[in-house]
Amino acid sequence: MDAIAEKSRRASRWSRDPVLGATGAPVVVRPTERDFEIFRLLARFRYLPSDYIHAFVGGSEKALSHRLNLLSRKPNLFLSRPYQQRHSADANCRPLIYQLDERGARALRERGLPVPSKSYHRNFTHELMVAQITASIELGTRENPAIRLITWSEILASKHTPKATREAVNPAAIPITYSLRGERRAGEVLADARPFGLERTIDGKRSYLFFPGVEADCATEPLDASTIERSSIVRKFAAYTAIAEQGIYRSHFGFPNFLVPIITTNTARLQSMMELLERLTAGRGSKMFLFKTVAAFTAPEKPPAPNGHMLAVPWQRVGFPPLCLVA
Repeated sequence: MDAIAEKSRRASRWSRDPVLGATGAPVVVRPTERDFEIFRLLARFRYLPSDYIHAFVGGSEKALSHRLNLLSRKPNLFLSRPYQQRHSADANCRPLIYQLDERGARALRERGLPVPSKSYHRNFTHELMVAQITASIELGTRENPAIRLITWSEILASKHTPKATREAVNPAAIPITYSLRGERRAGEVLADARPFGLERTIDGKRSYLFFPGVEADCATEPLDASTIERSSIVRKFAAYTAIAEQGIYRSHFGFPNFLVPIITTNTARLQSMMELLERLTAGRGSKMFLFKTVAAFTAPEKPPAPNGHMLAVPWQRVGFPPLCLVA
């Protein structure tokens, strides 16, 4: 922490006004290695609540909260607190959510570290949901020494990944032609997060599971739609099923297997999705689709815990027993 003693005063948790030191001057932050670890996290996940950041970097949670506050205030401005989080009814009680600001991104670039290009995201709730899901998956691999996360960059560098995919403009996008209700459609499937894998060592035996990313559902699109052109859950089921049946996960990614995690915000929506898949498969179900719920940011329920629950808790399937990814 900075040597300058800070003047105690109450300030809005949303303000970017400076914290004043004993002399009345704004406290200036010089980023530490721990700060850079935080910058890298936010470059990777875009949004993270402070308790998730603490789950990754450890140490005193109170001291971390104080440091994040300094990093997001003038004249430092390495981080920012997205304004959309104030839309939650209990926003003043929840852990603050942070994202990397331009100065933090510049600090990473000066070290030669990769920073995704800044893009506009229309749905903060959805993006936060994706970030917390993928962060939980990574935390789960940190908590369990028998599980190793295979990152997208490792997949791209693998000799098993076809050269055409590695050289594609968007290699994570899966080209597919499929049918739904007698209509043919050609396009691409791009999940809500980058593809990844899990290397598992159980009873001395090594096995692998691969995923195109995750599908995070905030219940904003219909389960079914009158036209195949409109985005819907049934269209996703049809496209991913065709990817599996045509073996495109092998020809595009070089994956030996293919699982699609679908996470929605409440049990009723989850049940409707699973019933839809059961009808589409004439009661056979599917081993490929994995289902789970996570409370939405705007929901009154307690937000997801900052741990590896996405790996530790079994996933539901239609027509098959729940699947535990760590066993």
